[in-house]
Amino acid sequence: MTTTENIAPVAPAERNGVPFEKLFGTIAKMGDNPELAAFEFTATNTWVDGTASTSTIHEWFGAGAEQQHVREFTATSDHPTLGHGHGPTPHEFVLHALASCIAAGVATTAAARNIELTKIDTVAHGKIDVRGILGVDPDVRNGFNHIDIDVTVEGNAPRSELDALIAASAKRSAVFDSLANPTTLDVHPTR
Repeated sequence: MTTTENIAPVAPAERNGVPFEKLFGTIAKMGDNPELAAFEFTATNTWVDGTASTSTIHEWFGAGAEQQHVREFTATSDHPTLGHGHGPTPHEFVLHALASCIAAGVATTAAARNIELTKIDTVAHGKIDVRGILGVDPDVRNGFNHIDIDVTVEGNAPRSELDALIAASAKRSAVFDSLANPTTLDVHPTR
């Protein structure tokens, strides 16, 4: 006869849907081999009609090798005042990228800190003066002039620890950093 008294409970391989053992293993490998941390992501865009275009995201480079997502992803964008309703604006995709990056950071940081979450909601609001984009006023910036991110996190930790997850996520967010700090950006015509 067997009893369960002497059997140690099995630790979950994931916390909040994050494979934290894989996360820590990846961090350790990159600490030992910094060249594995050089990643490159690519979005390939094709014009549809008017102001609409569709991006395809599939191949990427990371961990020292060419990689592929489990499937090809597509996203179509358009402009509401000039387009035909094919999709959200490119600006809204920027807000989506920021909101989802903050949420992912909260989830992974919580997993690393042994915090079980029940909710993460992020809402990004971007303010833009379109006179710059439309060429009405050359002194008006083309991009967002202000972005606010509202984050709601609930879980099995005190409010101070949940708030610390948000701060850590913003500090480590690649999208937040790309928007908040100058990034070298070049456009190259191809033939």
